[in-house]
Amino acid sequence: MRALRAILPHESLLYVGDTARAPYGNLSAETLRAYSRQIIQFFLGKGVKAVVLACGSSSSTAYDTLGAEFPHLPLIDVLRPGVAEAVKIATNEPHTRMGFIATAATVNRGLFVELVKAQCPSLSICARACPLFAPMAEKGLFSGKLIRWAAETYLSDWRGKIDALILGCTHYPLFTDTLRHVLPQVHFIDLSESTAHHAAAQLNARALLCPPSSPPPTHEYYVSGPPEAFNPIASLIMKEPCQARQITWR
Repeated sequence: MRALRAILPHESLLYVGDTARAPYGNLSAETLRAYSRQIIQFFLGKGVKAVVLACGSSSSTAYDTLGAEFPHLPLIDVLRPGVAEAVKIATNEPHTRMGFIATAATVNRGLFVELVKAQCPSLSICARACPLFAPMAEKGLFSGKLIRWAAETYLSDWRGKIDALILGCTHYPLFTDTLRHVLPQVHFIDLSESTAHHAAAQLNARALLCPPSSPPPTHEYYVSGPPEAFNPIASLIMKEPCQARQITWR
């Protein structure tokens, strides 16, 4: 949401956090597709003009299926814009050693590495699942001893062995300060920024961008779990009060 609001300041945004069923990282492909489909149907009921799959697990598993099921809906995932950024870096700096961290579902699917390798076969890229990070972020744990321990456990053996790290889950940029302590002098690639720029390009290509003269945008938050658990964490991340409405899946 932060990246989208920064890049698309005139657009009204609706956010759905499936907090009752999160994290998605260990769910089956069939379940991820079913949950993502349900969320898109909710969005369509609200009259949205485009949808961002702001989840690496859903992006790696459900994107192609959902694109075929909703052919007239601009659908933006978080992995393919990151692939473009990784390829750009690898093209400009051919000897870059790259790491990719994400949920177990995303890493096991292998799509990100596959797509990058298809364009840059010689690129050195290794992937690793970091399954504790997303649940920690969902609990509002962004720093501290526990986060540092998890980061050291997952990534300390990459110290001095990679030049760039792709944060393959939208939760992971919240841990950037800790990750910098574990992996100093590493360039971090934030998928949220790449995704926001890609979303803007897609809307512009379809003449769907709101002009600056549009009425002031509104931003709505919906969660499937208790809003009182979500609101303080969202407010901390967004640096403004956030009041979510609860939705119940049928």
